[in-house]
Amino acid sequence: MAQEMFRFDDDLPEAERHVLVAIRKTLWEYEPLRATRPVLDISVRDGLVMLQGRVRTLAIKEISEFLLLRIPGIRAVRNDLIADPEVVRLVADAFAEDPEVGPACPIVECRDGVVVLAGQVPSEELARRAVDIAAAVPTAVSVVSHIRVVPIIVPAPVVATNGAVAVAAMGEQEPA
Repeated sequence: MAQEMFRFDDDLPEAERHVLVAIRKTLWEYEPLRATRPVLDISVRDGLVMLQGRVRTLAIKEISEFLLLRIPGIRAVRNDLIADPEVVRLVADAFAEDPEVGPACPIVECRDGVVVLAGQVPSEELARRAVDIAAAVPTAVSVVSHIRVVPIIVPAPVVATNGAVAVAAMGEQEPA
């Protein structure tokens, strides 16, 4: 059975039921929203509409509100939709506040609140820490990690026969 795109209270007065029908029709006709098939919770009371749920983009979030404000009978819209880029920004901000995870700069993506981490970090501990930080963001539903641990190899100093010390560049061999 297909999942409903809109969830709402069934016990609405007749006037609010008409507004809800107009809301459903308007949002269904907005192709970018319909194409992503979000699940939205909609409530209506005395011309005030509350939108909750997750959407793919900030544009979809803002345009949905704008479209509803054009419907007769709607006085205001409380837009509590969460857009995936907002989740990405909050996770990236949390990473930036951490003195070790921030410089490692893991890649952050999000789809329907599921945060996906990628990139390379120098230790397993840092990879776990990145996942824990992302999971602690309240708007993140869950975290999937594709972070690879690639230890940093510090090149050994090369000592020349004259006593000079140099550091071999990565990939260079020590002279024989």
